[in-house]
Amino acid sequence: MKPSRTAAAIACLAVLALFAAAYGGGIGPGVQDKGAFSWDGLQIALGVSPDVPYVSTPYEIVDEMIRMAGVTPRDVVYDLGCGDGRLVIEAVRKAGCRGVGIDIDPVRIRESRANAKAAGVEDRVRFVEQNFFVSDIREATVMLIYLFPDINIRLRAKFLDEMRPGSRLVSNAFDMGDWGPDATSNVLAQRVYLWVIPANAAGTWTWKAPGKAGGVHTLEIDQRYQKIRGTLRRGAVKTELAEASLAGDRVAFAIEEQAGGLKARREFAGTVRGDAIAGTIVSRQGARAQGSRWRAVRDPSTRRPVETGYQHSDLLWH
Repeated sequence: MKPSRTAAAIACLAVLALFAAAYGGGIGPGVQDKGAFSWDGLQIALGVSPDVPYVSTPYEIVDEMIRMAGVTPRDVVYDLGCGDGRLVIEAVRKAGCRGVGIDIDPVRIRESRANAKAAGVEDRVRFVEQNFFVSDIREATVMLIYLFPDINIRLRAKFLDEMRPGSRLVSNAFDMGDWGPDATSNVLAQRVYLWVIPANAAGTWTWKAPGKAGGVHTLEIDQRYQKIRGTLRRGAVKTELAEASLAGDRVAFAIEEQAGGLKARREFAGTVRGDAIAGTIVSRQGARAQGSRWRAVRDPSTRRPVETGYQHSDLLWH
């Protein structure tokens, strides 16, 4: 971070740490943290230079993060900069999932392993001493984090590239800049953010409708994170997409036009799998409704990145 931004972020974390301490957000009863410097709940490990100083998350917020992510027994929950391991330990304890915590500080890793053993979940969690910027997170279906805004921004492309569409990302206190969240919550006067990892649907997609008069359809999609818009062209007719949405790997939109003096509407729904979309179409005209299927293929050369760079964070600066 730039010095002024670093100072602002540290000051903010210090305030949050004071608040966390007031609500019993320390390491936990009976746990001695001999390898870290503690200042009103703000704990910075000695002998390492982490990108983010360790601040424990109050358990009320831990519970809300797990709830927002909708953790199930089938999930693999990751925490980058895991501290004392409480986020993954609580997720595993409450939902029966598997968990992985990553931290660069060996003191924190030893503490996490001890806490997992004390909680009786050591067989379902793994703690790795590593720089999380180089960690492989492809198996993560849920990501729970509490990091600086600029660290979130640096990790943003990694989350979008490595996590599968439909995976959930939850951040305590800090946002993802111009990548707007899908949901937010407030706990202990602190905001929690949720994002669902979107598939990459940007580009030019084509398919041929069945029948002699079906013709070739060309779908153009512009995407900014989970927000999409675009057009559908059939022959010389080009129509703007209505109600276009992207939720994980599920894309949906509608086309409205006039046919025979009546308003006609076609509702498209499909699943994005790499350079293919397969799904259903419901065509409505008056009281009539007819279903069909569609399968579109993307020209790989038209695929564009979902993430296009940092804009701003709504918490510390604009």
